[in-house]
Amino acid sequence: MIKDRQNKLWQEINRIRNDISAFLITNPKNIYYISGFTGEGILISSPDKNFLITDSRYTEQANEQVSNCQIIIQDMLKTDAQTEMLCNVIGELKINGLGFEAESLSVDKYLKYQSRLPHLKLYPLHAVIEKLRIIKDDYEIELLKKSAHIATSSFLNTISLIKHGISELTIAAQLNYNMQKNGAKKEAFDIIVTSGERGLLIHGEPSVKRITKEELIIIDFGCIFKMYNSDCTRSLLLGEPNSEQKKIFEIIKNVQIATLQQVRAGKSCYELDDFARKNISKSGYGDYFLHSLGHGIGLDVHELPRLSQNDQNILQPGMVVTIEPGIYVPGIGGVRIEDTVIVTENGCEVITLLPKELSVYNYQDNDIDDIVI
Repeated sequence: MIKDRQNKLWQEINRIRNDISAFLITNPKNIYYISGFTGEGILISSPDKNFLITDSRYTEQANEQVSNCQIIIQDMLKTDAQTEMLCNVIGELKINGLGFEAESLSVDKYLKYQSRLPHLKLYPLHAVIEKLRIIKDDYEIELLKKSAHIATSSFLNTISLIKHGISELTIAAQLNYNMQKNGAKKEAFDIIVTSGERGLLIHGEPSVKRITKEELIIIDFGCIFKMYNSDCTRSLLLGEPNSEQKKIFEIIKNVQIATLQQVRAGKSCYELDDFARKNISKSGYGDYFLHSLGHGIGLDVHELPRLSQNDQNILQPGMVVTIEPGIYVPGIGGVRIEDTVIVTENGCEVITLLPKELSVYNYQDNDIDDIVI
């Protein structure tokens, strides 16, 4: 698996330009993707071999995790030992052209490399590994499914806690605890719990505000399992909804389900966003859909592709994306429903298996293993 990723990386690098003989990887997620290493360090990749530079804190970890890779332990007592080790590798390999990740190498490091290696030509490459990560292999898909299962089952474990007078922070803390108890490393992002007018804060942090029976509640959550993220959102209400609350919930529920039915290989990201946007606009709430339809998910919560008006990428089997339309109306609150799906040749597989119900009480008798969408 790691060797296959290495080969694909160099096929892509050689397609971009043929004068690069090594590629410097500094993004920790990409270092993991190419080598399996989860500690701190940098990776120099060549067509035949990788070189991992780390320090003595990670010696055992590196020996356990990496393959097809020479491990170089830098001297922690030397100033800027990492740069010195990098220079040594470049000299030994007689590298003249070094590609690097344009998005993650700091200006400070770039200037140091230029100063220490004036003969070296540095080539910024954009999202080379991120583009490889768009298509998930079978191993990744199994981890994403497990991450989604932990998150959704933990949500069901938490739902009975939601009562009149409980704070947003308490719900978020309990959900995070349940995810870790059920096997997650930690939450994938700061869990969003917003209620009432705070539901207009699309990425709002949970607060000490206490929830009442008359308010819409948005809970956006996910966890990390073996490096892979999950992401799911449900919108809830404790009491009886008023006509406007019920209306916008039903619009989003119907649009989200209809959009899921549109997801398949061959569709463009733009088409899906446009489909959801037009349907929300037909219902009279187009001005209240304030974000893109969704995003890729994997080692990062938000990664390629983007399901937005600006992304013409075509969906392919093995992509894993979220579908999350929302409406946010001042004076009413917000509704967002989000699922994570695996793109297939003829449709998609939903892996965040939760009901889509407005009432909190309609979740409390569900068993995650009995849910089919």
